[in-house]
Amino acid sequence: GLREEAGPGAEGLGDLRDARSRPSNCQGWDVHGEGLGGGGGPAHAGLPRAARQQHWGGGTGPPQDDHRGDCAVELVAEVVESKCKGYKVGDRVVCFAPLVQYQVFRGDGKDRPDGRAPPKVFASVSTEDQLNLSTGITAYMVTNQHPCGMVDELGCWGFVKQLLGLTPRKTVLVTSAAGGIGIVAGQLYKNKGCRVIGVTSTRAKADRVKEFGYDEAIAYKEEDMGTRLGELAPEGIDVFFDNVGAEQLDAGSKHMKVGGKIVQVGCAAEIDNYATGKISGWKEYHRMAAKELQVGGFFLANHLHRIPMAVISLIIMNKRGKLKSVNTVVKGSWADFTKCVDRLHSGDTFGRLVLVFDDQGSTAIGA
Repeated sequence: GLREEAGPGAEGLGDLRDARSRPSNCQGWDVHGEGLGGGGGPAHAGLPRAARQQHWGGGTGPPQDDHRGDCAVELVAEVVESKCKGYKVGDRVVCFAPLVQYQVFRGDGKDRPDGRAPPKVFASVSTEDQLNLSTGITAYMVTNQHPCGMVDELGCWGFVKQLLGLTPRKTVLVTSAAGGIGIVAGQLYKNKGCRVIGVTSTRAKADRVKEFGYDEAIAYKEEDMGTRLGELAPEGIDVFFDNVGAEQLDAGSKHMKVGGKIVQVGCAAEIDNYATGKISGWKEYHRMAAKELQVGGFFLANHLHRIPMAVISLIIMNKRGKLKSVNTVVKGSWADFTKCVDRLHSGDTFGRLVLVFDDQGSTAIGA
C-alpha cells in the first residue's frame, strides 16, 4: 500500500494507505500538564511521510489538512519509509498531528501550516525527555521573553542593578505547579532568584514540588487558596504564571501587587466547559485597572522561530544540573488512552503523563 504523493518537484516520503486497519507500530503517548490546556510542544511542526507514532499526547494543536476534526496530539514518531534526503528510516521526529497510526507528509514542510520541515529528535535524547522538553520550551519562552512573564529588568540600568544585587527579590505564583510546564517554570524562576509559590491539588504533590524550585506550595483541594496566599505572600504577587484559569485565576488576581503581571498560558479548569459553552472566565478582571496590572497570553505556535534557541538553552541547563524533569509513565495499549486522560482530572499524576505501549500488535481505536 505505498504510493508517492509529493507532487512535482517535491521531496516526498511514501504513504501507507488504510492505516487504521493495519497493526499498530505505536510504542507510547504522552499528555502534558495536569489538564489538557496547560501548554504544549511545537504546534504545526510537521511530520515526515510514512511515520509511525511512538508517543502521542492530548493537546490543543491545530487539526491537519487531511484529518480535520480528529484529535490533534503531540507525538514523537519514527520514520518507516522515506523518499526524502533529509530523513531516513528510523529517524524520530516531534510534532502535533492527528491521532492516527500512520500519516503521510511532505519532507520539505510545504504542506504544513507554517511551512517548516519537521524537526528531528537528537539521537542522545530519549523520547520521554523530548516530550518533557516541549513543555520546557513554553516555560522558557514565558519566563525569559514574554513581557508579562519576565522578572528580569531590561536595559543597561537593569543589568547594572542585577550585577550589584540591587534588584528586589520577586514573588512568583505558578498554578498547575506539578504539571509538565509548572515543574519547569518553578525551576526557571528559582534560578532567577525568585521566591516561588506553586498551586497543585494535594498536599503530597505540594510537598513534592518543593524539590523542583518551589519555596511554598498550596494544595487547593485541601486548603483555601486565597487564605493561604494571604499568609504566604502578605505583600502580594509580582508575577502570576497561570496554567489553570477560572477560580484559581480569580484567587491569584486578588493578591497581585500594584503593577504586577499576569500571563495566561493555559486554562485547564475550563476543559469540560468548552463543550457546554459555559466558560467560568475571569471574574476578578476589574482588579486590572485598580492595580494597574499587565496581563498577557502565550501560545507556542506563534513563536516557532524561537524554539531552536530555547531548546539549546534548556539542554545546557539540564547538563549543568540546573533543570530536572519528571513524568508519570503508564504502560498499556491504545485502549488506555481515555483512561489516562481521565487520570489527568483525578490529580494523581506528577509531571507529564506518558503512556508507553507494551502491545505492539494493538490496533488504533477511535483514530
